[in-house]
Parts: sequence; C-alpha cells; structure tokens
Amino acid sequence: MEIQASEWKRIISVFQHLVPAVVLYLIVGMNDYQPQWQPVMKVLATLFILIAPYVNQYVLVPVLLLRFRYYAYAAAVIALLSLLLGVTVWVEPLVAPMLKEGKAFEPYELQDVCVFFVMMLSLVAASTAIPLFWQWMQASYYRAASLQTELENLKKQLSPHFLFNTLNNLDTLIYADQQRASAVVHSLSRLLRYQLYLSGNGPVRLRQELDFITDFLYLEQLRHDVLEINIRVADDVQDVLLHPFLLMPFVENAVKHNNYNGNAYIHLQLSAAAGCLQFTCSNPVAREAAPAGGAGLNNVRRRLSLLYPDEHTLQTDNNGQVYTVALTINI
Repeated sequence: MEIQASEWKRIISVFQHLVPAVVLYLIVGMNDYQPQWQPVMKVLATLFILIAPYVNQYVLVPVLLLRFRYYAYAAAVIALLSLLLGVTVWVEPLVAPMLKEGKAFEPYELQDVCVFFVMMLSLVAASTAIPLFWQWMQASYYRAASLQTELENLKKQLSPHFLFNTLNNLDTLIYADQQRASAVVHSLSRLLRYQLYLSGNGPVRLRQELDFITDFLYLEQLRHDVLEINIRVADDVQDVLLHPFLLMPFVENAVKHNNYNGNAYIHLQLSAAAGCLQFTCSNPVAREAAPAGGAGLNNVRRRLSLLYPDEHTLQTDNNGQVYTVALTINI
C-alpha cells in the first residue's frame, strides 16, 4: 500500500522529535547518581535540555525572530537560559540524596556558567536553523511558482495584439482575393497551432520560432504590399533552444512603426558567436510615429529578466530614421 504524502509528513515529524531525544538520552551521563536513579535522571535531564530548543523553535522564533523583533528575541533567549540555570541551581539540593555516597554538587563558578550558556546557545542556534530553513524553502517554492505564473501571463499578453493584426489581415482580403484569404487562413492555423501546442512546454528550437515569425510577416506583407522582408539566419543557430515569443514583440514593433509612406522594410539577422545568440531587427520609422516602446516591448524586457537574468543584453537605438534592436542571449 502506498503511503500518502500526509503520512510521510507525520513520519518525518516523529523522527524529527524522536531522534534528538534518543541521542541526548544516550550521551547524557548520570554516573554520579545511584544505579536505580540513573534511568530516571537521564530522562529528566533529556527533557530539561530540550526545553530551550523547543521553546525557542515554537515560541520565540515565530513570535519574535520571524517578525523582525531581533532585540526582543535576543533578550528572551538570554532570559530563558538564565531561568533554566536558576532552575538547575534550585533543583540540585533536591536531588542530592540520589547521588552516590561521597558525591556532592560543587558551587557554580563563572566558568561553569559560561559552559552552560555556550552549550544551551548551541542548541538554541540549531533549533533556530530549522524553522528558518523551512521558511526559506517555502519562500523559494512560492517565488518560483509566482515567477512561472508571471511568465505565463506575460507570454499570453503577446497573443491578443498579434491575433488582432492577423484578423485584420483576413478581414482585408476575404472579399478582395479569396485565394490569398485562404492562404491567410492556413497561415493563421499554423500560427495558432504553434501557440497552443508547441510553445507551452518550455524552450523550442529556433527554427520553429522562425517559422512562426515568417508566417506572421507573410500575413503582414499581404496587408502592406510595399513591405520588404529580409531574414538572414546562420545555419549553426537553427537548432538553438530558445523560449518562445521572445523575438516576436520586436518584429511586431517593426511592423507597427514602419515607414509605409517611404521605403518600408524589416531586416532580421540571427547568428551565434562566442557562445551567444545575436539577434538584430531594424526598420525605418515614420517621423510622425517614432516607436517609443509599448506594452509588448515592456513585456519582453520583463520576460528576459526572468528567463535570462544576467545572461542577456538588450539595446535599442532610434536615430530618427532607423529603429534598431540588438539582443544577445547566452546559449
């Protein structure tokens, strides 16, 4: 029978409490006590030693330390250890009759007090590390889940803009040229298939992303007859793995802000050098509508910072006539 996750959690919790108690019981020495009292005193000493780490882990850490009340936490730890030391001094005369003949408790000196505090502080530190470790694990998990959700949301934000442009293309051609409208439908079908089935499972091969971009630009050329497309791709980058829809916002931006009253073109280039994928996209801009960067470009910047932190550079340049994007990603 398979053990449920909750049962595993309970088993781990039992071992977490049982193992330290057993270890302490085995290492605590009570040889100064009479044989019949040694097992009892070992149990009592084990429980006494565990008071500080348990109170620290389940009371002081969540109530004070995790709420950033550091001074109050330090004062509470010192007060707890001082109380335990006082209990030790108070209890010793009560258990003195249980000692072997000739054995007696000696008065506490400064060295004894220091040893007591060092030992108990070590246990407190160990018990502090456990909740802090679990909190770090939970924070890491939720951070990763949050980043994954944000990535999915940012990726989806690219789709409505693209689909809107494509449907505009189809609306323009459906009555004017049915043959070309049919080509648009087939291209749109390939694009949607890519979006729905191929781009949701992590990185894709660059050739797949390029096919997607090529279909998109084909649709845009049907709407803008004057648009010239020039794509140059080095052979050694065709099989490079890349997260989907990272290049599309730059292409969409080039289409949107092109100079259709003059020499309209889009030049794309992809190459690899020194372990880096290099992508450039350039287009002329209309003087009355120079691209300043919109939601699509802001989204791709955010996605790059999440997917390739410290592993990419993105530069844009607009000299008033040509807008150029240069993206480099470590592969």
